[in-house]
Amino acid sequence: MLEVAPIWQPHIQQQNYRLLLEAMSRPGTVHPIQGLSRTSNSLQAVLAALLDGSVRFCDLSERLETSDIALLQAIQAVPEEADYLLCSGIDAPDFQPRLGSLASPEQSATLLVHVEALQAGDLQLDLTGPGIKQNRVCNIQGLDADWLVKRESWVCGFPMGVDLILLDQQQLMALPRTTRVEVH
Repeated sequence: MLEVAPIWQPHIQQQNYRLLLEAMSRPGTVHPIQGLSRTSNSLQAVLAALLDGSVRFCDLSERLETSDIALLQAIQAVPEEADYLLCSGIDAPDFQPRLGSLASPEQSATLLVHVEALQAGDLQLDLTGPGIKQNRVCNIQGLDADWLVKRESWVCGFPMGVDLILLDQQQLMALPRTTRVEVH
């Protein structure tokens, strides 16, 4: 009998989708990803909740296996055309994602950035904006500071911009385009 990791089961995908919604509505909060096992990782779990045959993605991180791509059933694309981009946080971004337009800001990309650790590390961020009472401080390990410089240029034309989902081995955190980020 073929054994499928829990992340590929619909009820786990729904739980992880709800976690993503919660993370987007409360930027900087860290959420444990559901259904992880020895045969799955955080990136697979989030993608299983987000992707289907109607969306385009680009794996700049080269973290996905061919078998993952087949299960996701999403369309592979170049960065400029992708709905979702999978990236490594230790590498400075050297691409231009879709930012949407004033008439259709929802046509922008969501960036899934893998980092070494959330809630730990040298990079300290001070977050303000919608979903944050006053401010929220978070530390991240394994995110090149150039990500925040590029992010600022990508979100400066609000409502256009990108949303970031940061992932470590077991958790996720979101930085929507509406969140203001200061590095300390």
